[in-house]
Amino acid sequence: MLLASIIAIILFGIALLILEILILPGLIAGIIGTIFMLVGIGMMYKSFGSTYGNITLISTVSFCTGSLIYVLKSKAWLMFSLKDTIDSKVIDLTQEMIVEGEEAITISALRPMGSVLIKNQKYEVQTNGEYIEANQKVVIVKILTNKLLVKLAEVQHQL
Repeated sequence: MLLASIIAIILFGIALLILEILILPGLIAGIIGTIFMLVGIGMMYKSFGSTYGNITLISTVSFCTGSLIYVLKSKAWLMFSLKDTIDSKVIDLTQEMIVEGEEAITISALRPMGSVLIKNQKYEVQTNGEYIEANQKVVIVKILTNKLLVKLAEVQHQL
């Protein structure tokens, strides 16, 4: 019964170590798995003597190394890896036909970021911290490489 418990403790430690390497981030499972393996090996030394303890130590290291090599060669870790690629790109606004001082209409509320319509094209813009409601006229203040800065257009009063 004691021998089966020791073997189960060591195998659980090896399983946690492999899970740490393949799936679980953060070192917690690896540390716990290493502790389980060391406790199992220590119990073997204490209960059955140094000969069986040495055999258990060599067997554990060999089994752990062999199972790790098998799991990595079988490419089992590919099931858990991300296969999608990101192919989007940032629009270089300095290359667009937009000029400072040009007016636009807000599509969404700018809090402080949102969307505007310029020449029937939708652009993401940012204010200098002010909140602007939807369907308001704004003026482009500055054009950066990937950002447009706007402010609320001043209303012209007719006399």
